[in-house]
Amino acid sequence: MQEPSVTRIGDEVVQRYLSRLDEPGRPRVDLATLVRLHERHVRRIPYHNLDIRLGLPTDVDPAGNAARLAGGDAGYCFHLNGAFAALLAALGFDVTLHRGQVKKAPALPDGVQFANHLTMTVTLEGRRWFVDVGLGDGLLGPVPLRPGVVRHPPLTFGFAEAAWGWRFTHDPRGSFTVMDWEDRPAQPHDFAEAHHVLSTAPTSTFVRRLIVTNRGPDDVVWSLVDCQLTRIDGDGVHHRVLTTFDEWRRELEDTFLLRLDDGHTAGLRRLWQRLPRQRSIPAG
Repeated sequence: MQEPSVTRIGDEVVQRYLSRLDEPGRPRVDLATLVRLHERHVRRIPYHNLDIRLGLPTDVDPAGNAARLAGGDAGYCFHLNGAFAALLAALGFDVTLHRGQVKKAPALPDGVQFANHLTMTVTLEGRRWFVDVGLGDGLLGPVPLRPGVVRHPPLTFGFAEAAWGWRFTHDPRGSFTVMDWEDRPAQPHDFAEAHHVLSTAPTSTFVRRLIVTNRGPDDVVWSLVDCQLTRIDGDGVHHRVLTTFDEWRRELEDTFLLRLDDGHTAGLRRLWQRLPRQRSIPAG
């Protein structure tokens, strides 16, 4: 079994994490549990880079990030997938981490040159499953690891095997084009350099743009890039520009379920003042 973290998370963190996912007690190690926890994770815990935009330091330690999420926080792929991997491992699932690379254009070289994404597989009941709660507008649940097309309304995804691993192809309406990932196992420290670059480099999308995404109820995908709110549903893609701080903060709390308190207010107001007021362009 490939451990997602050197330090196993304790029972207290496990119980608080499960409570956030509305999971009473300790669940069975089976496919029904994996499906249920995955879907609740992407619906209840948002993908965001707010910590980066507010200048709050984070790291890629799965155990520490599991404690953060158990306490009500969220984050982007290194935090979300690392924490979920730690939770699954603590429950008894066979989890393997993998180096991935999210790409905005398919013309980029195949494979993983820069590990800007942490993803995972779970071996369960004699089958490998692709599991990822850190893509923002990605999967609703685990997918059997095999080539083909998968539909998780309102989006459709593709999987293809390659010599270096696998390629995940996003829906054309999604936030990126493809995510390549290596089949060989990875360790948490393999992502430390990429996290540092993504969270500090002036050219990084995460430094330049505010990005928040989650899977809402009723087959809806929500995203917020700076001031532009986007909804993807069965009827198409719908955009709305938020024009006031109160409206913007309300969407963060109500639509994206961010847990904000009075301690965030000053930082949020400063961030709001820095955001472009014109129509936002897609993150990238």
